Amino acid sequence: MSVIKAFLVSLPFLSLTSCINPVSFQESGIETPETWHTFEGLPGNPLLWNKPLVVDDCAEVEQCWWHHFDDSTLDALIARTLLNNKTLGIAGTRITEARAARLSSFSTLMPQISLNADAQRGNQGFYTGDKPLAYEDGSIQANWELDLFGKNQARLAATIALVQNEEILRQGVIVSLLAEVARGYFDLLNYRQQLAISENNLATQKRTLELTIAQFQEAYASDFDVQRAAAQFATTEARIPTLKISLEITRNRLDVLLGSTPGENDDLFAIKEPLNPLDPQIVIAAPATVLGTRPDVRAAERNFAASISTFDAAKKEWFPAISLAAFFGFQALQGFQPTTGLQHLIRTWNVAGTLAQPLINFGRIEADIEAAGARYQRAYLEYQETVLEALENMEDALANYLYETLRNVSLTSAANHNRKALELANQQYTNGYTNLLDVLIVQRNALEAESFEAESSYKLRKDLVNIYTAAGGGWACPSKD
Repeated sequence: MSVIKAFLVSLPFLSLTSCINPVSFQESGIETPETWHTFEGLPGNPLLWNKPLVVDDCAEVEQCWWHHFDDSTLDALIARTLLNNKTLGIAGTRITEARAARLSSFSTLMPQISLNADAQRGNQGFYTGDKPLAYEDGSIQANWELDLFGKNQARLAATIALVQNEEILRQGVIVSLLAEVARGYFDLLNYRQQLAISENNLATQKRTLELTIAQFQEAYASDFDVQRAAAQFATTEARIPTLKISLEITRNRLDVLLGSTPGENDDLFAIKEPLNPLDPQIVIAAPATVLGTRPDVRAAERNFAASISTFDAAKKEWFPAISLAAFFGFQALQGFQPTTGLQHLIRTWNVAGTLAQPLINFGRIEADIEAAGARYQRAYLEYQETVLEALENMEDALANYLYETLRNVSLTSAANHNRKALELANQQYTNGYTNLLDVLIVQRNALEAESFEAESSYKLRKDLVNIYTAAGGGWACPSKD
């Protein structure tokens, strides 16, 4: 029983291993700016720039950002994506794998206990008095590496940080997926509206062509006029198949993002809702808040923390490994005494300690340390690069949204003027006050203006999605649970 007592005494030391934590938060070494550079030195009236976007240092990152579009179809697409997307499921399996590796690493800090049993029967000639011998052996064996120098604890800390890394990476998958679904949805609406614009303009150009043909037959127009009107009609007609291709490709992509086969979500795509106006002011969080929210930045930090622990474990390979081993069991021997046939029962036990100190390994440990050090440096540089790219990503999104807002105002004005010009040109051409060339030019300009206006309106929404995504929003919205 002394062996059991020895292990019972060691239990308080074993409980210390359950308190191991990964390396704490690590700074990137990149100085975080106090405000976004995009808002510095903007030309023109500052009130104009503050209208679409407002920076608030106290604001938090918007998580349920898609609700701002007030679109029930988009809400339904987001919900189905979070429920069925396969990439998100794959990310979940990586978390499970990382947790299994953490458990495996934790087991190296604990005693390894095994139950052994052996039984045999046989006649060994002179050794057993020419009699059959029955032998049974049963024991409990335990081995424990004390890890006094913390090598295995450092490895465990690394695996804990890697589990956190995978959990954060899954959050990043959510952020990316929701953004891709929203952008795809707005692309779908854009192609649908572009198709409607082209078909409406095609109908107008068809009427112009028919009128020109009638005038040609009455000798009021030349064949040259007919050919020009027919050419413009065919050019506009050729836009429609291209738009339908883009529409189908976008719809199929959305189906896959929703974890469905193509055509399975046509019930959602068939819903047509009016395009709601955007919020007049979007509140933007400070750079430090954004960096602290973005999953890719936090995942890079945890990967760097894991590399620190791995590097520490590699350096501790030079320290001796101290292990304890013990077993306790019974042996039974029957039939050894030829006359009595008595059975002998013997209690067996053993306690041992070993120490292994690396001496000569022809550079293996030095190579492992150098490799771990390189991974440490790489993880640090990747962490810094991720921070810089996160700042760049947000600055780009802010600039796109700000300048697209101004562009959209101009395009809307241009589309209105072109629609009025087209109305006047058609009236003048019908009454013989202008020539066909002027009408065709105005029709072409009207088509382009309407197309650019619609494209800008949806690009503005995609730019807003990019802002929310660059800020790291979406992974913590309660609606996804």
